[in-house]
Amino acid sequence: MASILNVNEVKEKILTLRSGNALLAIIPEVGGCITRYCLKTEEQVLELMRPATQAGLAAADPLEMSCFPLIPFSNRIRNGRFSFQGKQIKMSPNFPPEVHTIHGHGWKVPWTVSEVKENRAVLAYQHFTDEWPFPYLARQVFELNGPSLTVTLQITNSGKSAMPAGMGLHPYFVRTPLATITAKTEKMCVNDSENMPLCLESVPETELLNQGLIVTQNALDNLFTGWNREVLISWPEWNANLRIFADAPLDFLVIYTPADADYFCVEPVSNVTDAFNMLARGDSGHGTKILLPGESFEGRVCFVPELNYDTEDNFSAQ
Repeated sequence: MASILNVNEVKEKILTLRSGNALLAIIPEVGGCITRYCLKTEEQVLELMRPATQAGLAAADPLEMSCFPLIPFSNRIRNGRFSFQGKQIKMSPNFPPEVHTIHGHGWKVPWTVSEVKENRAVLAYQHFTDEWPFPYLARQVFELNGPSLTVTLQITNSGKSAMPAGMGLHPYFVRTPLATITAKTEKMCVNDSENMPLCLESVPETELLNQGLIVTQNALDNLFTGWNREVLISWPEWNANLRIFADAPLDFLVIYTPADADYFCVEPVSNVTDAFNMLARGDSGHGTKILLPGESFEGRVCFVPELNYDTEDNFSAQ
């Protein structure tokens, strides 16, 4: 059960980075999550990610934050089971009432602060063997450069045998009536009723994404392939855009636009849903990275705001 913090405890646990008029807030103890990414001028505040509420912070609920890391895999592993190089792995469900294990460990554990400066912070999480029998070291590097935010994810195999791995980011954005998502993709993973993959298909949603998918008119929880690692999020009401750029191996895009929610998610990830079972079956296109002992891999995501009003005012804290 998640711990309940009072407001003062929450404030003490948040790291705040600044660069110009940009602010990034992070809570290492709650999944190494971002709690706010915004631009502030004397005239207005632009929330570039959905800000965490005080209730969400007090409940230490990563689902109520602005963004959390997907470490050491993204999305679901069917029934939490897979085999890897002769090992049978069984993980407990971590998102009830679902029976599938989702998003790995990083979003559910405290991270430690390795470095913090005015516009940069480094968090680390050391995983030791448990039902996931592969020890690893994960790092998140957050950097503000003017209004832009870069998040770098890293995983190092600290064990004595090979391990399967994946990664990604799970940011939440404010849903407005006219918000759109534009991205070049080729195919969508069609899911069953439990959001597990059935097949890859060329569907109308890929063309809608290419032209600018209106969030309020499309309910999705799907992975897209053939992504060129660029996304444009537009909020016409705010006269604002946010461009997202990702580096390899973040070659897949998950889009989550639940109906009747006040948010939507655009997630750059390195592996497809149930990737480790695809690897075990000998399938291709899963995105799983096999890390040898001491080997590392990393992925980087950059968020770049585009605004049509003056953002050069100096940042002033509330």
